[in-house]
Amino acid sequence: MPNLLILHGPPASGKLTTAKQISTLTGAAVFHNHLTLDVAKSILEFGTPEFWQLVGELRMLSLQTHFEHGKGTLLFTWCYEHPEDAEFLNRINAIATEHNGRILPVYLDCPAASLEQRVANPERIKMKKLSTVAGLQECLSNKSYGPIPYENCITLNSAVNTAVFNAQKIVEQFNL
Repeated sequence: MPNLLILHGPPASGKLTTAKQISTLTGAAVFHNHLTLDVAKSILEFGTPEFWQLVGELRMLSLQTHFEHGKGTLLFTWCYEHPEDAEFLNRINAIATEHNGRILPVYLDCPAASLEQRVANPERIKMKKLSTVAGLQECLSNKSYGPIPYENCITLNSAVNTAVFNAQKIVEQFNL
């Protein structure tokens, strides 16, 4: 049965770090959301409607391929916004259901002060992620990040807990 574990939360909440820890524990593949951003940026101007349409199509095709041909669990990092991303999430859920797959949502909660301390991390800069406090503050004021509204969504604090601790909790919770 294909699983899609969606690690979501605001920028710098530790999604990729936690995904890498889960991958170490389980061998699951990591589909980092910036992979699609990087492809789209190589073709289109960042932030345009066409850019975001391409990003959505790349992500959907990748996730559909996992549910049709993949086995086991795929770890997907995402800055889910509610209700803006609800339609995309519904499309993913429909594909998962069609292929007897499961959506396993995990929200990484992290206070703004901790996000601000992390945002300029050299690894974030190297990956060309959002990496300034001003940019983060603007993003947080304009976006509505929160847990995916599914009954099985778990919330973990990534400011208090280490990525290793959170990864172990996630593996236990979802029997991975």
